[in-house]
Amino acid sequence: MGSVDMTPLTHVEVDGHPAGVDDLRHLALANDGHLTTMQVRAGRVRGLALHLRRLDRANQELYGTYLDGGLVRDRIRHALATTPAPHGPAESGDATVRTVVFPTGTGSVSILVSIGPPAEPAAGPLRLCSLRYQRPFPHIKHVGSFGQIHFGRLARGRGFDDALLVTGEGLVCETTVANIGFVTASPARVIWPDGPSLVGVTMALLDERLRPGATAEPVAHQVPAAATAVTAPATATIVPAAAAGEERGPLLESRREPVRLADVGHFRAAFVANARGIVPVDRIDTTPVPVNETVLAALRRAYASVPWDEI
Repeated sequence: MGSVDMTPLTHVEVDGHPAGVDDLRHLALANDGHLTTMQVRAGRVRGLALHLRRLDRANQELYGTYLDGGLVRDRIRHALATTPAPHGPAESGDATVRTVVFPTGTGSVSILVSIGPPAEPAAGPLRLCSLRYQRPFPHIKHVGSFGQIHFGRLARGRGFDDALLVTGEGLVCETTVANIGFVTASPARVIWPDGPSLVGVTMALLDERLRPGATAEPVAHQVPAAATAVTAPATATIVPAAAAGEERGPLLESRREPVRLADVGHFRAAFVANARGIVPVDRIDTTPVPVNETVLAALRRAYASVPWDEI
């Protein structure tokens, strides 16, 4: 789950100005950089602090320097505000925003911001084809996406919607573009596979809402200018809040633990999660997976309760 995103672009800026050949030469030839992708609605995004922390953490690990979160926000705001008409998702504040940080070759980094139309989750359910592949540096969302593109293409060529990446020992990791979660029957648990993978922002936000005491009421998130590392989800529990008159969802417990490909048919449900949202899975290879609408509704309510942060 890394940099694969086929959303059409309407505007690209580097360091606050329209991208030119010189701006993109190093990124195009060196294929060296890290990124985050977010869905912006009305100028707001879910989990802005996590996106900024992701970029700062990767920048420290790859290039040895902190990344100013305030500067990143300024670059995103500027790109949204200057997206040319008539392709202006920024006019309504709705967009897919992809922020790439890459070295310039002079010891500093540049910030590329691309603006595209807003994207929604696939209708689903999805069919996944298991393929043995692990992204290099899987804990980083980076631009080295050839493997994901290739295996996603292989899966689609075999009649599936995407690839499910697994280790040589058969441990489930992630899809090419999303985290995958499995739900057990009794007790009801959301299991995030602990194979090598990215801790996605949507995955982390869901886990946060699956904690004791979490509510459906929006709460203010502190968005630091410079942020620390995003940590993997801890074990958590919640009954997702329901709207008035709506049936409350099942008790869900969230945790990370090994999931083997041979066991995927034993789960109550499976779903993928990324910035676009939550989509059910109904087949992995030849194994059918139940689509449990009650569980999915509970997960979607939990995600819908995540507050939106002003960029």
